[in-house]
Amino acid sequence: MALDIVSIPDGRILLESNAQKPLVPASLVKVLTTYAALKSLGPHHRFETIVYSDQGLQGDTLPGNIWIKSKGDMFFTGEKAWKTAHRLKALGIERIGGDLVVDNHYFAPSVERICIDEHCSRAYNPIISGTALDFNTITFTAVPGAMAGEPARVTWFPRGKYVHMKNESRTVRGRPGENLHLRSLGVEKDGREQFQLSGEMSLSSQEPWEFTMNVQNPPAFFGHSFKEILRETGVRVQGEVRAGTVPPHARPLVVHESEPLGDLLFGLNRFSNNFMAEMLLKTLGAQVYGEPGTREKGLRVLEAHLLGMNIPPSQFSIASGSGLSRTCRASPRVFSNVLLDLHHDFHNGPEFIASLAMNGHDGTLRRRLRGSPVVLRAKTGSLRDVVAFSGYVHAPGQGLFAVTVLLNDVKNSWEAREALYHFLQELPYRLNEP
Repeated sequence: MALDIVSIPDGRILLESNAQKPLVPASLVKVLTTYAALKSLGPHHRFETIVYSDQGLQGDTLPGNIWIKSKGDMFFTGEKAWKTAHRLKALGIERIGGDLVVDNHYFAPSVERICIDEHCSRAYNPIISGTALDFNTITFTAVPGAMAGEPARVTWFPRGKYVHMKNESRTVRGRPGENLHLRSLGVEKDGREQFQLSGEMSLSSQEPWEFTMNVQNPPAFFGHSFKEILRETGVRVQGEVRAGTVPPHARPLVVHESEPLGDLLFGLNRFSNNFMAEMLLKTLGAQVYGEPGTREKGLRVLEAHLLGMNIPPSQFSIASGSGLSRTCRASPRVFSNVLLDLHHDFHNGPEFIASLAMNGHDGTLRRRLRGSPVVLRAKTGSLRDVVAFSGYVHAPGQGLFAVTVLLNDVKNSWEAREALYHFLQELPYRLNEP
């Protein structure tokens, strides 16, 4: 165990144990990624997704291709794609004569799977790409067939021809619930991905079955999904979906800007979104050191900010933006420095604090210390054998504290978390005992 507790705002060390010892912090790494991004880009930075063309409009037709390239927008959702399509429609475009080309070269490698403990197919192991849609995930929904013996009826969102569904499921009588299984069979030669649905679903099932999966070919997924959105908007793409590079002579047709970074951090930290954190790290590298964005460039930015606070390099070794790694190390004192610095930073601090989960209300702390007078604004972290906490702890009349606790080699995670939050509940009062 390692912990560090300092008073706010003076930074006095009130309690420490192995405070300078680097341990596995799990998702607490997102605090460090957030810190570097706020310091480098500022809370008002917006991420662009741009649609390009190299031809002028002829009547209602845009001859030739359109290209789409995002600059690392980590929250480009189906809703944003719809708005972008409607803006193209508003230009008077009803037909695109060429192909829909997705430029996915903002990052290197252009597609990367972040994986821990070899469970790569699980949804929390994100697939990162510079041009991404809906966190590079697709959601499948199944309901029973019209009668026993028929396959379950399956749909997916975002819609489009990216999915090649091999439906081997079966609707059955008299068995409540469902026993469906979905797996990817891989990317086919045309760039689409084949999925296999198997198992049984009861004819009497009242609730639809839902499952979310990462896609293996993000550019094709983005392109097919956006082509379908354009079609439903009233813009027909004559050509194919393919990957490529925006030519130098192409000009922007539509520029979509994301919400400000400060707003996006709400989802990243409160809900510990691994995809957003890894996207942000690479985008940070591209913004500071130039395209393409890489993990190494992003880590250089992060490390420079920590060293700029005179934190000894022996106290940290960061290998990812999300903490989805067992090679990341950081000491509690690293987090104390960051929490203290942001509390004194009126430009970035309020956005950071607002991004943190709050006990009894939202995010990863919504079920913790409900009804307690103690207020936590913090980031939590967990792996199979890691329990971690870093943030601000306050109780009326007791002061404000920056608290970081790192527990490694945990045998029983449930017991460790219960003990941790009991400790945090009592902490403000214990620190003020005479």
